[in-house]
Amino acid sequence: MRHYFPKEFRWLIGLVLIAFIGTGCGTAKVQVYQYVDAETNYPRSVAILPFSYDSEIAEGKRPHRILREVFFSFFSYLGYSDLPLDTIDRKVAPTIKAGVNLNDLSNSQLREMLGTDAVIRGHVMNATNFTAGIYAETSIKAKLKMIDLRTDEVMWETEHNELNHSSIVMPAVIDLIRDQVDNFEVREAYYRAAESFTLKVLKQVPDPSSVRQNEVHLPRIESIEANILGNSKLQPNDLIYVSMEGESGLTAHFDIGSFKSHIAMKEVSPGLYTGSYRVKKGDIIDNALIIGCLTSKQGLTAKKFYKGAMAVIEEARLPVEN
Repeated sequence: MRHYFPKEFRWLIGLVLIAFIGTGCGTAKVQVYQYVDAETNYPRSVAILPFSYDSEIAEGKRPHRILREVFFSFFSYLGYSDLPLDTIDRKVAPTIKAGVNLNDLSNSQLREMLGTDAVIRGHVMNATNFTAGIYAETSIKAKLKMIDLRTDEVMWETEHNELNHSSIVMPAVIDLIRDQVDNFEVREAYYRAAESFTLKVLKQVPDPSSVRQNEVHLPRIESIEANILGNSKLQPNDLIYVSMEGESGLTAHFDIGSFKSHIAMKEVSPGLYTGSYRVKKGDIIDNALIIGCLTSKQGLTAKKFYKGAMAVIEEARLPVEN
């Protein structure tokens, strides 16, 4: 026989769990050594190096790669000229294949190799994905620091442990069980933890966009629209349709949060770009921003997010066996 727990019982169990389980890790602590100032020669171009990881972390889980990808996707909103990850990987590949650890290279060697003012180094110290009973958690603990390759100075650094667990976010037992199933999707669970980690860190990282307005001319985006409404939830086979207006003759794409990036858009008429993504079974899209991106021939990318609604997948409740 299949049945659902009564609402009052679900909330009671949720309150009991809250009493026994902590609230996780809060605000990230970023130590900033140099703030942006119009009078200082703050780094303009930055490369995010491949993140290293402790030997206890299984390579197959890829938390270090996921954190790097997610961090780059949000860091690109700041006023730096960012070197694309695939370009960085291509430039460092010969060195890595030769058996040389990137940590052993001097800052001058890195600057010559990458052609940037600064780099961000990252090291994942621990990563967990654990489910037991009605409790599930995913965590990423990592160190990050930004180094000015011209002066050898550390601009900022942080060590943060981000913990996502189901028992606090969803107090209903049914929701907890459903979240356990989601947590078995290890890759998506790490993406969610990496996004929370990144947003907390970037709130405190200096942004030089205010002092670069005269030298950086980003492409102009006039508007972005999507077919997502505020109260609607997506289901498999639904189509996310995005249109964007801006400067003509450029390259455009859109992102669905950190879940899916670089979805191609086509210029259907001068300055009007359109693109779409069809939701697949198993996709996990939870309150994701729809972000339109327009890239100039010089490689500068402007971004604008759709304000009408966020993308959310309809989640079916799991029945409980009697």
